[in-house]
Parts: sequence; C-alpha cells; structure tokens
Amino acid sequence: MRTFQRFLTQRALIRATTLALPLAAVTTLPACDLFNQVASAAQNAANVSIDQTETTNLTLDVSQLTGAAAGKPAPAPGITQQLTLPPVAVDLNKSQPNIAKYANGHVVTLEINKIVVTPSHNSLTADLPAMDIYFGPTTAKAVTDGIKVATIPPIKAGSETAVDAAIDSAAMTQAGSKYLATLAFSQMIGGTLVVATGSNVPGGKVDLKFDLGLHAVVTPL
Repeated sequence: MRTFQRFLTQRALIRATTLALPLAAVTTLPACDLFNQVASAAQNAANVSIDQTETTNLTLDVSQLTGAAAGKPAPAPGITQQLTLPPVAVDLNKSQPNIAKYANGHVVTLEINKIVVTPSHNSLTADLPAMDIYFGPTTAKAVTDGIKVATIPPIKAGSETAVDAAIDSAAMTQAGSKYLATLAFSQMIGGTLVVATGSNVPGGKVDLKFDLGLHAVVTPL
C-alpha cells in the first residue's frame, strides 16, 4: 500500500512539473515592458488624424518693384531685382479650431505636406521666376528671419494654372518644431528677377493663393 501511495505522489509531481514548464517559457518579458507596450499600443490606437487646408493670399506687384523701367529694354549689364513680399501672419489657433482644441499638449505631430499655389488676375508681362517660401516666427520681418521650406516653380505670364510647390522635408520638419508647434507663424515669399541686357523689363501683377495642406495627429484625451 505504501509503495502504491508513493507511486501516486511521484506521478502527480511529474504531471505538475510537465504542466509548469510551458508557463515558465511564456513569461519572456518583464512585467514593466509588457505594460509599456500595452500602454503604447493603446495610445497609438487612440490617435486621430486631422487633415485641413489653410489658405493665405498675397499680391505680387512687379510694376511697383521695377518702376519706370517696366516695359523698356534693360540697360547693360541687365537688371537683378529682389522679389520679396511682407510676412503674412498665419494663426491656426483661430482658423483651425479642430486642431487648436488639441494644442494643450495633445498634438502628436503637425506638418504641412502639400502647398498649392494658384495665380489669378495675372497681368505679368514676363514669367515669374521660381520663388521660395519661408516660415518664421510671428515677429519675422524678412525672409532672413525664417526657414526656407519650399520652392514655387516659375509661373507663366498670364497663367492662372495652379502649381505645386516642392517641399523640403527636412526644412519643414525643422520649421515645424520651431514655429508650427505654436500654431502661429509667419509665411514669407522671396525670389530674384533677372532681366538680361536688351530684354524688356517686366511689369504687371498677380494674385497668389496658397493652399497649405495641414496634417495633424492628435490624441483626444
């Protein structure tokens, strides 16, 4: 009888040990790592993407810059004229309430992933050269106060066809962390008009509409 009881005890111990081994193998991560992974997954699942368009408008009057020389042949050695526009204030706190309501620490990322420029009332007598877009602080006075984030391709004289600006992703990321994060910044435009000797100095003006494609990721806590 004692031998039989010892056999049952040993058999129960063997079965318990066999069942315990897989459980020990499953626990491969510390509890804190598991908690962090679960918390991170839950937060990522709660993130919401918001896509909006912010529109700004500018008028570039080339005649005002070239003055009496407009329409006349450029004298030697030609003309080099800076084309700059005063900063335009962009305040997403007022214009984008769907994003602004998360501004109190719940905006995960905010970027401008598309810039479309649409000319209208285009009376330019020569093609508008490529121009650069800068973002800077609300106190910016000139393009030197900001970061060049994109380049507008040349716009044909008289054209009213929209063009896409080429965005510098690295520069946009830098500007985003410095200026966009506050939801208030300045947008500035700058370029250079070059007229060869003997070519007609351009005049006229053009209205430019800028559609900024905003992409925000927020956590609605």
